[in-house]
Amino acid sequence: MTASPQAASTLLVSPEHQLPVGELSRRLAAELAAAATICRDCEHVAGELASGGAALENITRLQALDELSQRLHGLSDVLARISQHASGEWSLAVEPLLAGLGLADLVGRLRSDEDHAGWGAEAGELDFF
Repeated sequence: MTASPQAASTLLVSPEHQLPVGELSRRLAAELAAAATICRDCEHVAGELASGGAALENITRLQALDELSQRLHGLSDVLARISQHASGEWSLAVEPLLAGLGLADLVGRLRSDEDHAGWGAEAGELDFF
């Protein structure tokens, strides 16, 4: 991955598909914060289910949700700080970074310069594949 200098006058992905590092970090931080919120909601649901008499082994395994939530929040905080302190002169080519992501709406949010409803996401219905 190479970074190249570019004016940060626009936050849209440029014709060369370059995005300022600070802006990319801000978008990634928002995605991680939204994922942490969903994870926290799942923790509450799992806790309610466990209060109905789940085995101690399963309750212990549910602690992994708490750790996951903390990690997501921590990573979101780090990326938010990067976005605040990154030099506006450095940009990255975003297409190689987004290649292979399976969630089209995630790719769209990371390419766009607008805040998105997905960043305030809550846990929804479970999808079985």
